[in-house]
Amino acid sequence: MGRETHGLQSLAAMAHLLMQPHSLERVLEVAAEHARGAIGAASVSISQFDEPAQQIRTILNVGELGPGEERWPDDETYSIAGDKRLASAILDKLSSHDAVDDPSSDETERRMLRRLEKGSSLTTAIVVDGRAWGEFYATRHIGAVRFDADSIAYAEVLVAILASAISRALREQTLQELAFHDPLTGLFNRRGLDAEAAQVFNVPEGTTRNVAIVVVDINGLKTINDTQGHAQGDERIRFVGSSLRIAFAPLGASIVARVGGDEFTVMVPDRDVREVLATADALLDRLAEAEHEVGVSAGVAAAAITADTDVRPTDLFAAADRAQYVAKRAGLTAALLYDDLEAQIA
Repeated sequence: MGRETHGLQSLAAMAHLLMQPHSLERVLEVAAEHARGAIGAASVSISQFDEPAQQIRTILNVGELGPGEERWPDDETYSIAGDKRLASAILDKLSSHDAVDDPSSDETERRMLRRLEKGSSLTTAIVVDGRAWGEFYATRHIGAVRFDADSIAYAEVLVAILASAISRALREQTLQELAFHDPLTGLFNRRGLDAEAAQVFNVPEGTTRNVAIVVVDINGLKTINDTQGHAQGDERIRFVGSSLRIAFAPLGASIVARVGGDEFTVMVPDRDVREVLATADALLDRLAEAEHEVGVSAGVAAAAITADTDVRPTDLFAAADRAQYVAKRAGLTAALLYDDLEAQIA
């Protein structure tokens, strides 16, 4: 009775922990650490199923890890092909337990246990919203009591609680992405840009950060919508958004956002404004020569930001927007720097 009570208390504790709002990574970490203690495992690993590649990618390993294992591995993957245990878990959603010294255990898994210097293992699928999301994998040391059918039954309940928490975290992640991203292009929207700008303009005391803003406007989008249909207009918007992302990616931590129907903003921190202008000019040339023959206008504004600066993100956005407006009115085919406005207007 004591063991059953302890088991119920452990399940309740894990459910309580995972009821709290967490990122997906934190959900997995909390669950893995708790499950390891609950089932008496030496280590626990959580992997995600990559269906197109027919492989799992390990996200997290906790506990007493084997040779070559890392807590947050960069590239630890296992193919389902030829791995009976893994295929059974992911494709058939069947749990299993194996031991390194059990001749009836899967030979591929016995080799894995020898590599990890462990005595036994337990595998069960993580099923989220009816689909195999990934794998829960636990090991025990050589000489420790092996996992058995009771271990599997208990682990399956733990993993069901984990799956519910994963589902909730994924829904919250999706809602957050919808709140901060433009659904047509996948780029940041105005809200997402403002959030990123707040971080970029938060400069530590005693340091200076160069920030450049590029505002790009698609010329004649309304005419395209009226004469060719909104599907063609949407295609131009996606094309320009993708072109901006590709063009500014080499400049490091650049942020590309769609902030209006035909308007985009790019924020580029820690780069010389001349490099930003050259990138914008090259992009305008490529867009003009593209199959779509997309005409765009661009304005650029830049400032050196310190902890004591009076320049706010909205000030720099407005300056770049003003430069873009003048560039469009003048029919310029190159980006116009806000500092050069007086000469252009004159």
